[in-house]
Amino acid sequence: MCFDGTGDAGFGGRRRKAVSPVERIQHALHGWVAFAIMPLFALANAGVPLGKASFSGDSILVFGGITIGLVAGKPLGILGLSWASVRLGLAALPGGVTWRQVSVVGLVGGIGFTMALFIAQLAFSGGTLLETAKLGILVASGVAALVAFVAGRFLLPATPSSIAAAAAADAVSSTDM
Repeated sequence: MCFDGTGDAGFGGRRRKAVSPVERIQHALHGWVAFAIMPLFALANAGVPLGKASFSGDSILVFGGITIGLVAGKPLGILGLSWASVRLGLAALPGGVTWRQVSVVGLVGGIGFTMALFIAQLAFSGGTLLETAKLGILVASGVAALVAFVAGRFLLPATPSSIAAAAAADAVSSTDM
């Protein structure tokens, strides 16, 4: 019996490819590693102490400003600049791309916390404001991820449209000016 995909596997003419145990384990663990273990590892190694974070005085303003900036400001900036670029003829939406899709991408943009952490360290000297800023960045990134997920579920179709680009090359060729 041949299981390498080249011969009859003896299952009604269907062919099946042999998969090593390591590949099976790797496939089974991929989601856990990509979406849980690696982010936790990155956060632990980022050295983000939060012991002095506070919600009093100027700290609450820092927390609120960062949260609003990441959850609302970045998505509005991405969507607004994209719209203005298309409107002015500087860019074109790729074939099959809708403004709903661009909106969800804008919401996903609020997740990025690496550069925000770097800028917070430049903006604040160590202490309460810096640690509150870091907490605000982490909370805002989590909220942005949740908002993007919910918006994607409601705004985007469950199946790709028939006019969507099948490959990156199709998307690039549809925007040639």
